[in-house]
Amino acid sequence: MGVSHAWSRLVQSFCDWFMTGMRRVREGFFQSLQIVASGIGAYIFAQHVLGHSEPIFAATAAIVSLGYVRGATHARRMLEVTIGVTLGVIIGDALMLLLGRGIWQAAVILLISILVARFLDDGIIFTIQMGLQSCLVVLMTPTVEGPFLRSLDAIVGGAFAFLMMFLFPKDPRVSPRWNSQKLLAAYSDVLKESAAAMEAYDSKAAWMALASARNLQPLYATADGEVVTAKGMAQLSWLGRSHRSELLELASTLNAVDLAIRNTRVLNRRMASTLAHVQLSESAIISLTTVLSKLSVAVTLLGEAVSHREDHIRSDLKAQTERHLVRIAQQLDPVLMGVRTLEAESLVLMVRPLVVDLLEATGKSHDEAVQCLVPLTVSMTEHAPRTQQIPAIPQDPQKQRELLDQALEQSEDSSTGGRGLCPDDTRTLNIVLRSQLRGDQ
Repeated sequence: MGVSHAWSRLVQSFCDWFMTGMRRVREGFFQSLQIVASGIGAYIFAQHVLGHSEPIFAATAAIVSLGYVRGATHARRMLEVTIGVTLGVIIGDALMLLLGRGIWQAAVILLISILVARFLDDGIIFTIQMGLQSCLVVLMTPTVEGPFLRSLDAIVGGAFAFLMMFLFPKDPRVSPRWNSQKLLAAYSDVLKESAAAMEAYDSKAAWMALASARNLQPLYATADGEVVTAKGMAQLSWLGRSHRSELLELASTLNAVDLAIRNTRVLNRRMASTLAHVQLSESAIISLTTVLSKLSVAVTLLGEAVSHREDHIRSDLKAQTERHLVRIAQQLDPVLMGVRTLEAESLVLMVRPLVVDLLEATGKSHDEAVQCLVPLTVSMTEHAPRTQQIPAIPQDPQKQRELLDQALEQSEDSSTGGRGLCPDDTRTLNIVLRSQLRGDQ
């Protein structure tokens, strides 16, 4: 039984790895063709048009410039590669004339190139290319054309990379759409976990939802990096102008979603602690569960919106998401939600900025999103004394016990009309106890 289970897991892992690899191949197939065409084209041009023998640096610059990149613009990468290769070749040729060729000369030239690169720029690619090319210049057999012509090959490679990106652009929106939808689908699942934890009143499940929310950060980093890369590709493409508005809109959406995820982590942490130590009213549990479930549905709709190709359908889905969130925002008042404790009220108040962030993700401004929230009625915290007016609680356990007994008696006589405190009505007890403490001191 154990061997069979282990074998099934191994097969599943292999299938997942294979499918992930095939997805990367499909996504990068067009760019792979670009790299091949650019590298070979730069080599042929330098060899047959410029007459250079073995212009390996032309192909190298073109291939590295168009290499698979995430989280940086292609324009910056290409400039880093082209300038790095060119300067590396120039430094290598110049120092080789002074020091000659050999292993120790290569080590010295490599060190100098790296130090110069770090002085000029903090780009990792720039430093690697300068060091690598200067070292290769010394270690490779000199060309018959003499020194410094290989730097021209590097410029040719970079120019071919720019030309390939401009004439034969890839649609830069495909990967950002897919990764954004993946992020929002995972975020929707987190909100479902939170709703299930509240409904079951399970603090352990709430902690698991918090862990899931924390695991969203790598997905966000990937989606955000894809948008940065896509905007860089759009800048170089003659078709890119038509894609820029969608990419800017997607970047704004992801920024708001990032804030919403951060607020969700705060909410889940507070909720886990509350479920572990406080008993909320049944009405509060039901209303909070409903709100979290509805938020999960709204995030799913938002994911469908950002991933759709058609502009009008994307706009319609965002409008649906907005209307859904506005209806949620109109419910976020502790009184309307049947909340009777400070602990539950704090959870409701934490949901409010989360909804504002999601409304901003649909395209609303911050002020417009805030206006969608239902105005708060009488808040429980308004009845509590200000923090600076609350005296320190005495350290003597006996004194604390006496004050608590007095508070219970007073609450039964006045605050609750002789009914006694409700099991979850900590507000009344808290106010009475603090008032008694101030009177005694």
